[in-house]
Amino acid sequence: MTGLTEEIMGLARLTLNDPRAGTRALLGLDVPLPARTAGLLLMAVSSALLLHLGFLILPIGDDPLAGFMRASPLRTALIQWLILAGTVLCIYRIGRAFGGRGSLPDALLVVVWLQVIMLAVQLVQLAAMILVPPLAGLVNLGGLILFFWLLTSFIAELHGFQSRWAVLGGVFGSGFAIAMVIAVVLSLIWGPEVLQGV
Repeated sequence: MTGLTEEIMGLARLTLNDPRAGTRALLGLDVPLPARTAGLLLMAVSSALLLHLGFLILPIGDDPLAGFMRASPLRTALIQWLILAGTVLCIYRIGRAFGGRGSLPDALLVVVWLQVIMLAVQLVQLAAMILVPPLAGLVNLGGLILFFWLLTSFIAELHGFQSRWAVLGGVFGSGFAIAMVIAVVLSLIWGPEVLQGV
């Protein structure tokens, strides 16, 4: 392995063992802003590719949302990027509103790093769907728990919050509020029937 690969793997191990310490080490790397923005785009494209690979492995049935995403890999990548960019802004703005000290570039960096780790989880999930389908549900559940554990720890360290439980409550509360706003906007644009397929 190259020195960079070893550094990334070491940071990943530290992050999984102690997410807050991993976040401190990550922020201490002083990654240039262009690399952070490029990383967000790369994560969006990589996630879209893995999602479409999953579409090839498993049938999507009559799910209109999955059908909408499957129709265009480029569209999927754009939607992924918008979701990630929105996540960065929410982590920064909401965190600062509650007295956090994190900066927007650092919020961008932690989201990119979270996606790097979750891409590895996506690969494990795809492998489980192919090799051991009966265990795929447990693997997906484990991935979801890991996501929220890491997200909560990253936000807490980024903004200097002490309680991860309070941060987790804020994540769920903010997520619910944002989902409600999106639902209202979609219903105003396309009508209530669009929500029936979501």
